[in-house]
Amino acid sequence: MTPQRAPGQILAVGSAEELAEKILYQHQLFGHSRFMGQFDMGGQPLARVEKAIDLLANKVAPIVRRALSK
Repeated sequence: MTPQRAPGQILAVGSAEELAEKILYQHQLFGHSRFMGQFDMGGQPLARVEKAIDLLANKVAPIVRRALSK
């Protein structure tokens, strides 16, 4: 795992599992009930940003919800 992907780091990058792990780690620390992400458009095609949003909604969020419902 690269340093930017580590749970204690700020960047939300990596696989769905890595991002879910990071959100759950932060939830342990802060007890937050929301994840707010900012997608840097930075010249990226809209389709790529849409795919990232879709992955958050359909891959990451279910992992986090399952973990928190236990």
